[in-house]
Amino acid sequence: MKNTVYWLIALLSTGSVMAGQVVSLENELLRLEWDTARGTLVSLKDKATGHEWLDPKLVAPIYAVQFTNASVLVLSTNATAVTVRQDESAVIIEGTHEKPFSFKVKCEFRLEKGSPQVIGRISVLSQSPCQIAEVKFPMVTLRLPFTGNGEEDRILWPECDGTLLNNPSVNRPDRQFKYPGGASMQMMAAFDPSAGLYLAARDTEAHTKKFCTRRLDKNLELSIAHVLPQTPVNKWELGYDVALAGLRPSKGLKKIKWEAAADLYREWAIRQQWCRQTMAQRVATGDIPKWITEPTLIFTYSLRGQMQDKKPGNRQPLVLDQVERWGKVVDAPITCLIMSWEKLDTWVTPDYFPPYGGESEFTAMTKELHARGNHTMVFLSGLHWTLHKDLAGPDRPRVLVNQEADFNRRGRAFAISDAKGEAEINGTPDKGVGQTATICSSTALAREILVDTSLQCQKLGIDCVQVDQIVGGGMRECYHPKHNHPPGGGTWCSRALYRIFEEIRKTGKNRDPNFAFSIEEPGEFYLPLLDTYHARDLHQGRWPRSGAGVLGVPLFTHVYHDYLAGYGSEGCYVSDKSNRLALYQIGMNLVCGKMPAVAIWGRWCEPEKVEATQRRLLRAHIDLWRGPAGEFLNFGQRIASPELDVPPLEMTFMEKDGKTRRPLVVPSVLHGTWKLADGRTGVIFACINNKPVEFTFDKERFALETGEAMFRSTR
Repeated sequence: MKNTVYWLIALLSTGSVMAGQVVSLENELLRLEWDTARGTLVSLKDKATGHEWLDPKLVAPIYAVQFTNASVLVLSTNATAVTVRQDESAVIIEGTHEKPFSFKVKCEFRLEKGSPQVIGRISVLSQSPCQIAEVKFPMVTLRLPFTGNGEEDRILWPECDGTLLNNPSVNRPDRQFKYPGGASMQMMAAFDPSAGLYLAARDTEAHTKKFCTRRLDKNLELSIAHVLPQTPVNKWELGYDVALAGLRPSKGLKKIKWEAAADLYREWAIRQQWCRQTMAQRVATGDIPKWITEPTLIFTYSLRGQMQDKKPGNRQPLVLDQVERWGKVVDAPITCLIMSWEKLDTWVTPDYFPPYGGESEFTAMTKELHARGNHTMVFLSGLHWTLHKDLAGPDRPRVLVNQEADFNRRGRAFAISDAKGEAEINGTPDKGVGQTATICSSTALAREILVDTSLQCQKLGIDCVQVDQIVGGGMRECYHPKHNHPPGGGTWCSRALYRIFEEIRKTGKNRDPNFAFSIEEPGEFYLPLLDTYHARDLHQGRWPRSGAGVLGVPLFTHVYHDYLAGYGSEGCYVSDKSNRLALYQIGMNLVCGKMPAVAIWGRWCEPEKVEATQRRLLRAHIDLWRGPAGEFLNFGQRIASPELDVPPLEMTFMEKDGKTRRPLVVPSVLHGTWKLADGRTGVIFACINNKPVEFTFDKERFALETGEAMFRSTR
């Protein structure tokens, strides 16, 4: 009884509202209410529509804490005592927990001045030192469907270039995206055409985190998981804000689309240090070489592959002829993305040199490519170390690789490991890149592999080096007790990679200002270190846009294109037969502002025999880039645009497994709207239909043939 009295006095003295009541925060878009008895969010209402996002019958947590070596996840709803108080524009919630030991959690939500966003912070206080593995905050649980039968409900994920999940009531939303890594930026959203919610982190130092969605019966949980360095602490505080906001349609649109969330995130993102210069400014100062912005075709070609008789062989002697012929087809210089150049086999690392075919032959090849006005590019296989590989394909004979003894001698002590120092081994010899370990980015060996290999490639005549297979600049956590970093998450991995990438680029440019650096898939934190990036806006129905109900969207492009332009990947298909997939991919590269690409890898392909409409669209991309659309494609900001009233195309895309089919409906004319810094806007159109399409845009009537593209300046 005595303790109860003291607790009630404490509530009243701190201005807390009595249990059973609610406290609220309200801005122009949202009204939020918390139950003072539990500290739970009980109402989240869109003010314009009156839409209630929450299920009033559900008691859902607002945070979760996972301690190292603890089997139980601690939820806010497990608190033995809760206090809630309101301080003008803030609501503060404190939870006391007794299991697995005594500790307290404090959450604060406040209104942001001059903004429609609600800002949050969290901290954990323990009397004795504790190790925290992960804190989820905030956790927001929405009822499903959002509206009607859910057919118009969407989730926007920050997955690589960007993805949407259609109808999360039907299609499984149980996904998480690591940042830095598979999440290229720090936001996600849930919406229907009339209302939407936006959830973001405002972290400028690239702390490890995960953006999570999952379905719980008839509800959808959104959360941000902050993955922490597992060092003993008495007090931990989240060192950056999280933000929750309502959504309104983008300028010029009547309904909410994914661009509404992207526009809101961009307002914060372009004020951060990774956007200190636009791409136009970087090119003007020579930070990004001018050749990146000049018309070129990224041509992916394997040195190991099919010869003209379809038998496997050494295709290095054919490179010059192939590049010359492709250059004539598109009337532009070629940037030859040289694949299967590694000493032992494709993706076998770190024993890269001498390159396939011999060092002198390789150097002579790149020298002649340069002499003819072309450029060169290669991929590095990240920080993988190939242990075993036993693989064959239609374009190459069986390859056997065994580097386990060398790994044990030189690499095992530096590999990403568990808390006992045991290296993590992944994959199998007969699939993908084979059986591999991964070197921890904090080690000297990581620098040696990436920096030394990149600079050796430059000496061999490579203009652009891409660190591949470190998607978005993110890696798995390492727990090795003797590496130079705390176990688990934090900023150590991103900082280590940043230093390595910076050294590669700086040293390369000191040797030759035309040197360029890229990574696989975009990552906002690394923008100042990149000259371009590997983009997959062209793909649907396969990684990183895989899964039932998943649709790829150019999210990263929408937020960051005027700060960095990407290229159209190593996977843009072409065929000597009519092929809707090929037209779609070529067209998406164009309307998404990507450098055009063609990928033949180890296939034998005669450039002059590529089907006519595919060649037409490739050539149109180059011609538009060379013409008045060029500055928009290089330096424009993507802005939301109304959908075109054109016939839909029913297409079937194939997952990477070559078996799973994903039916999607896409417009028969693709388009993208761009805005320059001086206010001028323009629209790019590409017809991918198998017959001409007529449509109206901006009160003007147009007709496009199959494979035809055009640019229109709107003002």
